[in-house]
Amino acid sequence: MPNLTWALLYAVIITSVTHVRLDEVKDCETVAALYEEGTQAYLEERFPVCVEKLEQALEKYRWQRRNTQNCRLKCKQESEASDTLFPVDIENLRFFEKNIKNTLCLINCKIDSNGNNDNVDDEIQKLFEERKPYEYLHLCYFKVNDVQKAASAAFTYLVLNPDHKVMAKTLKQYSELPGVDLKDVINFEAKDFVYLYVYGSDAYEKKDWDNAINNMEESLASYLHEEEECRAQCEGPFDAGWYPDFVPAIANHFTYVLKCKQGCKKKLGSLNGEIHADLLASHYNYLQYAYFKKRNLYAACQAVASYLLFLPDDESMLANMEYYQKLPKVQDSFFTPREEVIRYVQRDTYEERILRYIKNEFKFSKTSAQIAEAKEDSASDNESTDNDIDDIVSD
Repeated sequence: MPNLTWALLYAVIITSVTHVRLDEVKDCETVAALYEEGTQAYLEERFPVCVEKLEQALEKYRWQRRNTQNCRLKCKQESEASDTLFPVDIENLRFFEKNIKNTLCLINCKIDSNGNNDNVDDEIQKLFEERKPYEYLHLCYFKVNDVQKAASAAFTYLVLNPDHKVMAKTLKQYSELPGVDLKDVINFEAKDFVYLYVYGSDAYEKKDWDNAINNMEESLASYLHEEEECRAQCEGPFDAGWYPDFVPAIANHFTYVLKCKQGCKKKLGSLNGEIHADLLASHYNYLQYAYFKKRNLYAACQAVASYLLFLPDDESMLANMEYYQKLPKVQDSFFTPREEVIRYVQRDTYEERILRYIKNEFKFSKTSAQIAEAKEDSASDNESTDNDIDDIVSD
C-alpha cells in the first residue's frame, strides 16, 4: 500500500480558508474585481484589505463553480429523464430535443441563482485554477500575524506547483516559526475524498477494518461525484476562432470538451501533491482486503473484479482472485464488477477510442497557410470546411 508523506497526513483536517459569507460580498463585485482589489492592496502593503479581498474572491469563485456545476448536472439529468415529444427517434432528433431542453433548463437555473451574471473569463479562471491568489495571500496572512494560515496558503500553492523553489523555501521558513503547528498545515483547496482516503488508508494500516471500509467507500463515492463535477465544468463556451459549418462546429466543440473531461482523472489523481495514476482503482484494492478481513467474501470478490477492470494484468490482484476462488464459500458469480465501475470503464474506454480516432484519422496534407486561407474562405463564402477539425487535435 502507498506510503503517505507528512504533507498528506497533515492535510486531513479540512477547514475553510475564510469565514467570509458570500452574502457579505457585494453583488456588484465580480471575482475579477475582488482579485484586482486584493492584489492592489498587496502592492500598496494594505495587508488586512489584501486578506479580505482575496478571501472573498476565492469564496465567490468557489461558489460560482459549484453553482455552474450543479446547474449543468441537474439539467443534464432532467433532460435525460424528460418525456420525448415524439415516440420515434428520426434522424437523431431526440439528441437535439434533449439538448434544447437542457439549454432551457440551464437558462432558468442561471436566472434562479440569485441573478448571478458574473461570468469568469478564461484568464481569471486560469489564475484561480493555478492557485495564483495564494501566491499573494500567504504573505498577507504573514503580515497580519496569522502565520498558521500563511503556512497553509503556501502549502496550498505548492500542491499544484511543486517545483516552485521560492515557495518551498518560504513554507520551510513558516514551519519553523512559533505558532505554526505542522499537523495543522492544510491544503485549503483539498477535496473531500482526499481526507476520506487518508483516513481510510490510515485505518487500514492500523487494521481497523470497519473504519477502513467506511472511509474508503465514502471516499469512492466522493471521488466519483467530484469527477462528475469536474466533467461538468468542462462544458463551457468554446471559441473555434473561425466559422465552421454546422456538423464540424458540433464536432469541434465536442472534442474540445471531451479532451477536457479526459483530463479530470489526472487532475483528481493528486493527493496533496502526491501523484497517483491509479487512485480510483486503489480504492478497490484497499476494500477487497478489508472486506475479506471482515469475512464479507462477496464484497471482497466484487472489489477484486472491479479493480481488474481498471488493471486487468495486475499480477498481485490476479493472485488474490485465484486465492479467493479456492475458498469453499466463494462462487464464480461473486466476481462481478460493481455497477459504478462498469459504467465508468465503458465510458472511459469509449471516450479514449473517440479521441484516438480523431488523432489518427484527421491528418491532412494542407499547410498552415492553406488552412488559414480555407478558414477565411469559409467565413466569407460559407464554404464547407470539414477538414478543419484537424485543429482540435493539435496539442
